Amino acid sequence: MNIRLENRDAFYVSGYLTETTYETHDKNIGSLWIQHEGKLRSVQGKGAPLYGATWYADNGESYFYLLGIDRQDQATIDESATRVEIPSALFAVATVPEGMPLLEAWTELFDKGLPSVGHAYIDGEKCFDFFGEGGVREIWIPVTKI
Repeated sequence: MNIRLENRDAFYVSGYLTETTYETHDKNIGSLWIQHEGKLRSVQGKGAPLYGATWYADNGESYFYLLGIDRQDQATIDESATRVEIPSALFAVATVPEGMPLLEAWTELFDKGLPSVGHAYIDGEKCFDFFGEGGVREIWIPVTKI
């Protein structure tokens, strides 16, 4: 897994939210994609990127996943949508190899990738998946030098 470090300005993701755990990840997030991908693509445009913003719940056992689109304006998609800010930060960015499940890629990046580049996740900050043109999948994790 190749990792690069990239500064990114703050931006907003508007979309649909679920609370999940590692055990229910595939079921909950798969359902979210099935229910909302078409609507997101119709709002943003067929080839536009999608984002999967992730952050931990206060209970420490579950986390939130917001499937959405980049929305710099104040508008949300509809009344059931949620809008969150991804703060500006230095991010470790990894391109997910074709065929590798995202959860496996996240684990590899946290366990092996970040230490290999001398950085650590900033606890409590939002991470995100990026789904771009041509099947590109990236993981973005806010980091600090260790």
